[in-house]
Amino acid sequence: MLVFVINQNKKPLMPCKPSKARKLLQAGKAKVVRNTPFTIKLLFGSSGYTQPVIAGMDTGSKVVGCAAIANGKVLYQSEIYLRENVSKKMDQRKMYRRTRRGRKTRYRPARFDNRGNSRKEGRLAPSIRSKLESHFREKRFVESLLPVTGWKVELASFDIHKITNPEVSGVGYQEGNLKGFYNVKAYVLDRDGYTCQHCMGKSKDFRLHCHHIVFRSQKGSDAPENLITLCETCHKALHNGEFKLSGNKSKTKHATEIGILKSQIRKSGWSFAETFGYETKYRREQVLKLLKTHYFDAVAICCRDDQNVEVEDSVFLKRNVSKRDHQQRRGKRSEKKIPTGKLFGLRKFDLVKTENGIGFIRGKRSSGYFSISDIFGNKISDSVNVKKKCRRLSARSTTLVQMVQMTHSSPTCHFRQAGNVEEGVSC
Repeated sequence: MLVFVINQNKKPLMPCKPSKARKLLQAGKAKVVRNTPFTIKLLFGSSGYTQPVIAGMDTGSKVVGCAAIANGKVLYQSEIYLRENVSKKMDQRKMYRRTRRGRKTRYRPARFDNRGNSRKEGRLAPSIRSKLESHFREKRFVESLLPVTGWKVELASFDIHKITNPEVSGVGYQEGNLKGFYNVKAYVLDRDGYTCQHCMGKSKDFRLHCHHIVFRSQKGSDAPENLITLCETCHKALHNGEFKLSGNKSKTKHATEIGILKSQIRKSGWSFAETFGYETKYRREQVLKLLKTHYFDAVAICCRDDQNVEVEDSVFLKRNVSKRDHQQRRGKRSEKKIPTGKLFGLRKFDLVKTENGIGFIRGKRSSGYFSISDIFGNKISDSVNVKKKCRRLSARSTTLVQMVQMTHSSPTCHFRQAGNVEEGVSC
């Protein structure tokens, strides 16, 4: 395991061995600035000599891999698990805000036209923006630890038409189902014979709508397979819960998000060398002989075609969480207040060391018995007394970090159990 080093001006230097860092700390020539990953700051002037460091990133819409190499050795590798609940959280926040306004300002005038952000040019959906910022946040974090001289990034491309119709080829790309129609709505109405597919015209309502079988808020798509023709009467009855429709979730959601992320990363002004998936796969399988993981893909991205590197035996797992908790009350009439701040000096998602293990605070109780879990939300202990023998290792942030040791005993198990590994959160 390496210890990352920064100078007096917070500029990154080359990492050192734990033994050298221990001597600097004991001599008072350095101080600890971060536990995970363990980083020290020099308290004296240094020459600032560094060596070339190449960093690589494997982009994604669910998991992002990142790594950095120098002198034929992996210095840093991480896996970042992106948020998938942004849309749901925003709907919850809207509900909490609306009920709170009803309690505090019952006769407040409507201000639904004040949302200038929704009319902004080049606006990204909050869920996409969260994933895009996660890529840039990891880039800035790596550059704060290591003197990166160059970046290599793999930007994946997907054939969405091929995903939805695997048999398509040649002129089939130009002769799809929508050929000859102005838009998707015109195609769906013609496909359904301009007839409501629920009452089959029995309601005598001639006003027709194109309805999403799986709502877009529930990861439904705008594809014709997810649209159905309903008359206005049946459409209102459906939204009132009088009947339900069954459908399949979109198969191209993440492929579409990757396309948007790819475009935005290119427009960001980030200077990097672009690589492709087949190059990464060749280096990982044929040259490095590594398993299929996102951080090993990032290691392969950093390397040249004939370069072999020494792999680090630890990896930093990261998970993005919300910045704050918006629910303040619960109960039928919001009569019970929920403590969203500190309780016994601890907040939700604080990393603590207790008698039952090391983990992140998942639930708080006024009795002082908390629930802790690992970085993935798996329960470690449901009742830990934080008033006795409890020490906070790190405060809550939008990115939870935990270091785990890798094991290559089987292709399906890459880590020892996270959350109970004490050496994963300390030097």
